[in-house]
Amino acid sequence: MFTYLAAEIQHRLGRALGSLIGVALGVALFIALIAAGNGFREAARRPLADIGADILISRPDTAGGAAAQTTRGIRQPFGLAPFSLAEAEGLRDLPGVGGVSGGLLLWDFGANSYQTVLGVDMAQTGTGPAQAADWIVNGRFFSQNESDVIVVDRHYAAFFSLKPGEMVEVGGRPFTVIGVIEVPGGNQAAAANFYLPLADAQSLAGLTGDQINQIYVRVTEASDVETVVAASEAQLGDISAMTEQSIVQVMGGVAQVSDRFAGVAALAALLGGLILTGITLSAGINLRAGEIGVMKATGWQARDVVRLFMAEGILLSLLGAALGILLGWLAVLILGQIPVDLTTLAGTTPDLGADVGAVAYTLPAYLSWNVVLLAVGTAVIGGGLASLLSARRAARLKPADALRDQ
Repeated sequence: MFTYLAAEIQHRLGRALGSLIGVALGVALFIALIAAGNGFREAARRPLADIGADILISRPDTAGGAAAQTTRGIRQPFGLAPFSLAEAEGLRDLPGVGGVSGGLLLWDFGANSYQTVLGVDMAQTGTGPAQAADWIVNGRFFSQNESDVIVVDRHYAAFFSLKPGEMVEVGGRPFTVIGVIEVPGGNQAAAANFYLPLADAQSLAGLTGDQINQIYVRVTEASDVETVVAASEAQLGDISAMTEQSIVQVMGGVAQVSDRFAGVAALAALLGGLILTGITLSAGINLRAGEIGVMKATGWQARDVVRLFMAEGILLSLLGAALGILLGWLAVLILGQIPVDLTTLAGTTPDLGADVGAVAYTLPAYLSWNVVLLAVGTAVIGGGLASLLSARRAARLKPADALRDQ
């Protein structure tokens, strides 16, 4: 049977290629669309995921207090007003909240440049920028009770040749560099040039010891995010909340469509490929009615005919799926080169007239083996069923009728 099957595919190569390409396109589109959707979701998740948070809350400065601050030296970001630590701690009692931490983001304006400074509360290590201690690549991170020490971002340290043990001046005050960290790609919720103890940051900004301007919240269940945001707004008043969904909205329409409909579109593409394959297989079997009549006249049973055409359909589906995986893999590689622009989270960089508010990196699309197995399984089952239905109909033909119609 397999010798006959190989000969049939070889002699009817065009028809076989039609079936194979239908499966390949369906599988490739399925893999590519799922990978794109996963990539946009991963891109939206990254800014908060590495600091163990799901929501970043800031307070808009509606009173104009930020505008009254100096534009040279240390200041809070334009448009941000402070919270008290008590306000942040009050969020712990909200239903669905699993962790809360605070941070203080500052800008240090020099004569020709500026640096971002993040005050870190090391008393809160489960959520928030204290997670930056895990990003150390040289030296160490500071502990809860230290002061006058600072940790530097790796790229900034390389540019200015800063190493642990050296002194650096921030806001006119000297600090000892004790470590260098590398912020994970895409993580803008805790990105800064300098990291220093929260108390030192408050002192530099002239704030009291209970003031912060960023609150990081971790929820117990992903489905609780919007509920927690609404409850936080009711408790704190006018706030700005950065979540995974809001980051997707920042990315634009393509990301929103991919996030919501990638699975449906991918399934539709796969089913479309299978329908095309089924039509091609059915047409091929119908055109071979005379051949089926000869088979049955020479002793083939109906079940033998069905097995033959099922084997042919499954083989073509497997070959098409293999080609589809290759095409899908190439599509994922191409998707992985697409730049993704994320508007930097509230207040992390000042608007100086240049496009400094966007951080560009490539779409983290990836090939999931679960998706590959699902695509292959669906293709093989679909091809087998299409062949079975057509072959059973053809196998019911009587040899004389099949031969007379030729």
